[in-house]
Amino acid sequence: MRLLILGVDSSGQSCVTEQREALDFNDIPGLPGSSIARLFNTISSPPELGPPGEGEKASDNPPPGLVTWYTVTHKPYGPGDRETIATVLHHRNVLELIFIIEGGGDMILGDGPHRVEAGDCIVMGGTSHGLRPGPQGCRLMVFGIGGVQAA
Repeated sequence: MRLLILGVDSSGQSCVTEQREALDFNDIPGLPGSSIARLFNTISSPPELGPPGEGEKASDNPPPGLVTWYTVTHKPYGPGDRETIATVLHHRNVLELIFIIEGGGDMILGDGPHRVEAGDCIVMGGTSHGLRPGPQGCRLMVFGIGGVQAA
């Protein structure tokens, strides 16, 4: 399991700001045989997002503080396929916590493509991104929390 936290570099391009190849599991006191790995915590409510992205703003944004939970299934994307809002840079006013259930592909960021695959966890705080699914397609589970853009 891998964790990617997305953000923006000093030139304003979306990028991976933190990547953990292995998670740090710790024992849970009072619960023998169980462990926990903290992936991400917010520090404000509603969550504060990064600066506006360089891609198109998607229209489906929950109001600040409200939660949406969904899965998305993307068909395979291949040479010659037409670009869609999902495959080019776009952003939302949402903190998105993503788990890749099946398949994978390339997460497109301002600094280029980043390979993602089943088991990866991704944190996006309003970050510009696109997804070009691989030959098996891609299925995601997403928890989104409406946020506010950083000033």
